[in-house]
Amino acid sequence: MSDSHKSIEVIGADISQCEIVIAWARSQRPCQRIANKREAIVVWLKQLPASCVIGMEATGRLHQQLADLAAGHGHVVYVLNPKHVASYARDVGQRGKTDPMDAGVIARYVDRERDGLHRYVVPSALQRTLRDLISQRASVVRHTTALRQSIRATGTRSNRALKRAHQGALKSLNTLLAELNNELKRVIAHNDELENKRKQLQRIRGIGFINSAALTHRFDHTPFANSDAVVAAYGLDPRPKDSGTHQGKRRLTKQGNAEDRRLIYLAGQAAAKTKLFKPIYRALLARGLATTEAIVILARKLLRIAFAIWTSGQPFKPDMVGKKPC
Repeated sequence: MSDSHKSIEVIGADISQCEIVIAWARSQRPCQRIANKREAIVVWLKQLPASCVIGMEATGRLHQQLADLAAGHGHVVYVLNPKHVASYARDVGQRGKTDPMDAGVIARYVDRERDGLHRYVVPSALQRTLRDLISQRASVVRHTTALRQSIRATGTRSNRALKRAHQGALKSLNTLLAELNNELKRVIAHNDELENKRKQLQRIRGIGFINSAALTHRFDHTPFANSDAVVAAYGLDPRPKDSGTHQGKRRLTKQGNAEDRRLIYLAGQAAAKTKLFKPIYRALLARGLATTEAIVILARKLLRIAFAIWTSGQPFKPDMVGKKPC
């Protein structure tokens, strides 16, 4: 830990719907509790020294107010994956689970690991709207899929009344899905720069409107350092499991947003059917890879191509696509 890090106040916040429990990484002061309300948060932030480091877990929408206000007051904010924090707590031997203990672990985790963490960036109004629409769309897709599977599994097709009710429910969900798609188009089209970039992404074989919109949202909000960081953010990077001379089987980390990962996987499936990517797909299968493995490799390739187009501003050129997997 550098001397500059030692002089900075590091804080962990455990957030619930009603309150926020606060712990300090290198201070003997007791844990503090404040209401999870804007007025209480602002008062607390004004009492802090300048440029504190504040860590918190991603908790749906409960953390957003504190994250936005803290970043707006000039503090460095990290929004953490709860799974990472839970794993860290086990590794350091936390012997119990209470809100103050959780806040303390968050503070300790940020204090020791923040050099490898990504700083929270407050989304713009447009970015937040896109994120909400994509999230709502994902929820509708999940419910539609679950309903269809339930209908197939329960044998209610012989009951005409139930069949009509199911068909009506599916029709309503499909209507809602179409409205969300239209709203996504309208919101992005309102910003000429983003719409032009989105159109460039959609020209990639296998990338449709929904994937181009999701990629536009991610690239616009997150300043990825390189394409490796993009692949890792989507959870498509293989995790090594080696020891000595033993080389274990690689598995995907599956970190990050599950819906983004699902969408880019579907794009990989679509790309495998195109004239451009089919030879690569067939070559992967010929090597003995499973269908899912080959699709994941194509999805990674699409992510790298999309990132290159986004950062360079150059249009998609099929003849520039390499035949090697990514």
